[in-house]
Amino acid sequence: MYYFLYHIYDPKNKSILSENEYDRDVCDNCGAISVTYKGIFNFKIMGKLLDYYMASGIPVISDKFLNVLRENGFTGFEVSETAPRHGTTTMVGDVIKEKYYLLKVTGRCGTMCDMNGDPFPYCKKCKNKVESVGLVANGVSFASDAYDGSDLFAFDSLDNIPIVSEKVKDILINSKLTNLRFVPLTEYIYDEKMTKEKAINRINKGVAFPELIEAWLKYGVLTEQELSEHLNKK
Repeated sequence: MYYFLYHIYDPKNKSILSENEYDRDVCDNCGAISVTYKGIFNFKIMGKLLDYYMASGIPVISDKFLNVLRENGFTGFEVSETAPRHGTTTMVGDVIKEKYYLLKVTGRCGTMCDMNGDPFPYCKKCKNKVESVGLVANGVSFASDAYDGSDLFAFDSLDNIPIVSEKVKDILINSKLTNLRFVPLTEYIYDEKMTKEKAINRINKGVAFPELIEAWLKYGVLTEQELSEHLNKK
C-alpha cells in the first residue's frame, strides 16, 4: 500500500509561510500558477518544535527527519536551506535546537488516476491537475510503468505531497518522528464538484480551456447539445 505524507494540523503547533523570493509561472493553456522559491525558504514556527511541517503546502523537515532519510538510503528527494535557523527562536520564544530544510520531492509516478487506472483530467501542457471537472471519486492510483521506483515520490499533477510505501512509512514511524499523518491513496477523496450553471458561466466568460470542457462532457456536467448552444451564443 502507498500513502500520502501529510502533517497533523494543530492551530497551536504549526508553521506559517513568511515572505519569500520566488519565480511565478502561469500556464497559458489552463491558467494554473506554478511557484518556484528562490534562495533560503522562510517560514515561522508557532508552538512546539516538530519534525514535519507543511508551510502553506510546502513540506519542511527537521535535521532528525533528514538523517533518517539519509541513513536509510532513501531516494527521490532534495533539500535546501530554510530560515528560521538553528539557535533562533519560535514565535513564542522557544529556542530552535536543530536545522530545518525545505523538502522537494523529485521522485515521480506520473498522472493521478482513479482506482481503475483511468487518469483524472490534467493540463496537457503544464501537467497540473484540472480543477472543477465535475467528478467526485474515492481513492487514487498510479500506473506502475509511470513510477520511477523512488522511495519518496509524487504525482506530476500534485507534486508537493510526498507519497511513500508501507516500508518507508514504518521506518518513519519507528524513528519516532513527530507530526506525521499518513493517508492511504485508496482512501483519498478526489473532490472536483462542478455545477452546470458555473460551467456555462465559465464558457460565457471565455475561460473554459479544452481539457476542462472535455471533462465536463465526460462526467455529465454538460451535454454536447448544451455545449453547442452556448458556444453558438458566444
